[in-house]
Amino acid sequence: MNNKVAVITGAGRGIGFAIANELAEMGYSLGLTACSGESVESAAKKLSEQYPGIGIITGAFNVADKDKPEEFIKKVNEEIGNVSVLVNNAGYYKSGTSELTIDEAIKSVEINYLAAVRFVSAALPFMKKNGKGYIFNIASLCGVESFSDTGIYSGSKHALVGYSSALTQELAPLGIKVTAICPSWVNTQGAADAPMKPEEMIQTEDIAFTIRYLLGLGPAASIRELIIRC
Repeated sequence: MNNKVAVITGAGRGIGFAIANELAEMGYSLGLTACSGESVESAAKKLSEQYPGIGIITGAFNVADKDKPEEFIKKVNEEIGNVSVLVNNAGYYKSGTSELTIDEAIKSVEINYLAAVRFVSAALPFMKKNGKGYIFNIASLCGVESFSDTGIYSGSKHALVGYSSALTQELAPLGIKVTAICPSWVNTQGAADAPMKPEEMIQTEDIAFTIRYLLGLGPAASIRELIIRC
């Protein structure tokens, strides 16, 4: 892609930071968001020191805020260029199915699904104008398989995977690709209660390497969902 600008949500640490680091190495300027201003500024500082040639814009906000995605995408496009890659990585997990409250279900859907839809809606006009782009939705194995203690989370991630699949088919004729990446346990702070050792889990760099691989595929190759197990 000639216009190498990527927006990554949940980029302050973990999977999001690993992806940001990989894309920076590939020469992408970055729009980074996280709930914590401290974490996203720290991430930006590390990346700018390691890759001084790229532009970096940061935003500290909750992706469930309905107005923020469009505001941030516009800011990135005005200051560092049209977004060519969007990585919807921000997520929320709380274990439980029937015992979780409606408020927890709404929060899960807002962050894990609707936030991604809003970022896509904001970025698509620029991708369509350029006639190319790539949208990555970081889902979960729980988005293709359900487990007894992940019902609310699984529901939101199933929605994201289904949306991604339809979006892939809609946008392919326009030169825009979409992939839902569905990993099982990833070695992050959120996996503290995982039933395995950290070294037995998927590493954050594995997700970043996967995105590098997908970006390198030819224009005719389309991968709607990619499941990564450990």
